[in-house]
Amino acid sequence: MTDVSGKLSRLLDDPEVRVVVFGLAHTHAEGPAAGAPRLREVVLHLAGTSEPDQYSSWLSDDVANLPMTVAQVRAAFGADVLDDLAVYAKSSPDEVAWQLAEVLPDLVDAVSPGGQVLAASELGRHLSEAVEADDRSAGPFGPQLY
Repeated sequence: MTDVSGKLSRLLDDPEVRVVVFGLAHTHAEGPAAGAPRLREVVLHLAGTSEPDQYSSWLSDDVANLPMTVAQVRAAFGADVLDDLAVYAKSSPDEVAWQLAEVLPDLVDAVSPGGQVLAASELGRHLSEAVEADDRSAGPFGPQLY
C-alpha cells in the first residue's frame, strides 16, 4: 500500500469519518461527477475558502496541519451542503460541520503528496485501495459502508 493509500486508510478507518468523506463525494449535485472527481473538487475548493497559511500547511509534508474551524466549514460549504451531508450521515448539520473541521485538514494532507493534489483518477484508485485495506482488516464482521 502506498503512503497516500495508507494515510487514507488510517483516516477512513473511523466509520464516522468514512461516512462524512463519502458524503462529500456523493451528495449535493453541483460540480463534477460523484466520487473521486467531486472529492478532488472539494479539496481544491478549500484553497479559496481557507487561510493561505492553513491550506499550505495541509499540502506540506514537512509541517503540522493547522486546524480548521466550524465557522470556516460553514463558510466553505454553506447550509445546503451541510444539510445534505447531515441527511446522508444520519446526523445534524452542526455535528457534520464539526466532523468536517476535524477531518478536512487531514484529508487534504492525505491526497496531496509533495504538495500536489492528486488527479481524480489517481484519487479514486487510492480511495479504493484504502477502503479494501480497511475492509480486510475489519474481518468478515466489519462494517461495509459504500
